[in-house]
Amino acid sequence: MGIKKWFGEGDDDTEHAYVEHTLATMQTGFLVDYDLKTWQVTGCGTHDYDGYLTKEWEIQADGVVNFLECAVEDGLAEWTLSQAIDPGEIEGDIMAAIIENEDPPETIRYSGKQYEGTQSSAGLYRKDGEGEGREFVSWSFESTEGRVLYLSQWGERDFAAYEGEAVEEYQFTDILPIAEDS
Repeated sequence: MGIKKWFGEGDDDTEHAYVEHTLATMQTGFLVDYDLKTWQVTGCGTHDYDGYLTKEWEIQADGVVNFLECAVEDGLAEWTLSQAIDPGEIEGDIMAAIIENEDPPETIRYSGKQYEGTQSSAGLYRKDGEGEGREFVSWSFESTEGRVLYLSQWGERDFAAYEGEAVEEYQFTDILPIAEDS
């Protein structure tokens, strides 16, 4: 507040209200600090599992692309940070197994770690949370070390995989929008 405002002089329309940004309010273009790097939000979207929504942000720093996902269950936000991996790097021919059996095996191995299946879901992905969405089926796996692996099928032979870990909201700091040109 300017000194003129204190003494009733002038109308200070040029002041901007302070807005506290959180991970949940991030949008494309925002900056956020995590793991001693500043990441830029380069995309966002929602996964709709028959009315249960999760939100996802694509973040990039130093040529690395990660995906931050938030799922709220019973009022508690659960955050996961993952990175895309080549589904072909999962041991065995996981894609052929899904095409043949409509499901992956209950146990899979990736990068020397064993992952156990925890859940499967079908849903719609909406870029920027808008539009009709794109159908997908996903399977979640977890290792004994707490690592997670997600496998998604977007069409008969279109697969994607992500590997990562649970993270806490407090690990992300200095959430800022990019300054707009005046």
